[in-house]
Amino acid sequence: MSSYGKNSDLESQVIALAGCCQAAGMVYQLSQKGFIEESLIQTALDAVLNLEPENTLQVFGDLDNIQPGLRLLTDQLFPQGKRNIEIGRYIANLVSLQGQLSRSPDLISTIRIRINQINRQKDLLGKDQNSIIKSVASLYQDTISSLPLRIQVNGQARFLQKEDIQNQVRTALLFGLRCAMLWRQTGGKKRDFLFRRKALANQVKMLIKG
Repeated sequence: MSSYGKNSDLESQVIALAGCCQAAGMVYQLSQKGFIEESLIQTALDAVLNLEPENTLQVFGDLDNIQPGLRLLTDQLFPQGKRNIEIGRYIANLVSLQGQLSRSPDLISTIRIRINQINRQKDLLGKDQNSIIKSVASLYQDTISSLPLRIQVNGQARFLQKEDIQNQVRTALLFGLRCAMLWRQTGGKKRDFLFRRKALANQVKMLIKG
């Protein structure tokens, strides 16, 4: 995958980070409450299956689709605020997992092949959302789960034992991994959280609606 243009570097990085935060928030909500808004899971699916976007924002469709992630990113940038430690852990794990994936070109190639297969199935068969979620979750389990780092999801057992919740969690994690990769591709670095925090926060404020 190549880097994308038509957005400023900082704006692109913030958009990608917001996606990563949104994915982490989805995992947290699924594990603690056992449900997720259909619009959030649809944004995740669309982002995972879109391999050839023209720019960073197109991965998510539009800014409306990542408003929850932008608000979560604001919370994460200011520890004295409403920072959620568990969501922060998921974000950090997704960034680390992306680093491992980037060193596995064969695995990346396999993932692209599988995503193309899912897209063809969707186009030919008109698969409903639940079927696509199941396919994407299977992709995560068959590929990403083979990497050394395994993301431990904490939450309510009565939710996490359900197959449909497990599939949605894996879909959210693959979405988060997609966003972490996008963040790296647009020039994002871990040290930005220390040295560019104010610039990131200012950019977030420009993108948040309402």
